[in-house]
Amino acid sequence: MSFYDKWEAAIESKNLDAMVELMHPDCTMLLHSTGKVLHSEEWKESFGKLIQNEGFKRDRNRCIYENDDIMVSHSFVTFPNGTSEAVMYVGILKDGKLLRIETGSTPVTT
Repeated sequence: MSFYDKWEAAIESKNLDAMVELMHPDCTMLLHSTGKVLHSEEWKESFGKLIQNEGFKRDRNRCIYENDDIMVSHSFVTFPNGTSEAVMYVGILKDGKLLRIETGSTPVTT
């Protein structure tokens, strides 16, 4: 099973523990909106709350590209506040786990 398939299964099932298991111990996420870098525990706290929220929805998920070093995916996300964004998700992989996460998003109207 590809990394993308494992990651998607964990998100779809809202299984935060499975997502964290797929993350390298040194994993960081760059938030382009603020420039802040989240480490895995900070990521777990903030993203955990988000994916558990019933207002968080993703659709038209697809893998753009994946190999042993990188996974690039795209989806349309509706957030709990009702806004929607097209989200590009880039994961740098190391030893089969996420080492660095960056996202880019564009607001969309539905």
